[in-house]
Amino acid sequence: HPRARNPARPRWPCAWPPNAFSHAVGASMGKVRSWKSAATVKGSASTVGPAAHTSWAKRSQERAERAVAQAAQREVDEQIRQQKKLAQERREEKEKRKEENKAKGLQYQVISDSRKLKKMSRKQLKLIRKADTTGPKPLLAAESKKRRK
Repeated sequence: HPRARNPARPRWPCAWPPNAFSHAVGASMGKVRSWKSAATVKGSASTVGPAAHTSWAKRSQERAERAVAQAAQREVDEQIRQQKKLAQERREEKEKRKEENKAKGLQYQVISDSRKLKKMSRKQLKLIRKADTTGPKPLLAAESKKRRK
């Protein structure tokens, strides 16, 4: 090793050297995990024996109770699903009515001369919209001015 160790400098960054684990001897798992207690029972001995098994009647009763609880939960889930579906339908109908009412109150001006379109700027062209005139007839801009007077 190119660098010799300084004997004045401690070898370990912690407050004690690694062999001074007097508080952990016997009571813990070892030198490394001092917070763990030593195993009192062998791992294979801690498995569940036949005495811990529940009887068939008790298991079938628990299964029946679980089936009843699951059926009740399914009913509740179905009710919630129905409520959400109804709310969604109401929202869609409301949106549809809103669009129809917007179309009814719309004012527009028919551009029959296509040369006007060619003269328009980009900003004006962005404002232009093709509309279906077969549905509810919105007011023409000229008609709305007549009504105001």
